[in-house]
Amino acid sequence: MSEALLTRIKRVVRDVFLGGDESFPLEDQMSLLESGVLDSMGLVQLATALEAEFPGLKLPDQEITHEQMGTVAAIAALLRRRGVTL
Repeated sequence: MSEALLTRIKRVVRDVFLGGDESFPLEDQMSLLESGVLDSMGLVQLATALEAEFPGLKLPDQEITHEQMGTVAAIAALLRRRGVTL
């Protein structure tokens, strides 16, 4: 898995949901919902932020789910399937 992609996803999550807080322990496999980082409405907000971060990325509604976007690692896998490369 691309470390650069994971780092950019973490930066987006930190900026949008954690006020840029670098001290929060954001792990690749940590559930973003169970840890309280985001809720189900936050998934939509995160999808919008990711589309802004990665030009050309479009995430269909059916892919904006806890299964597809519940961890940083799952988001990276989804973005790779949608053609994002770093």
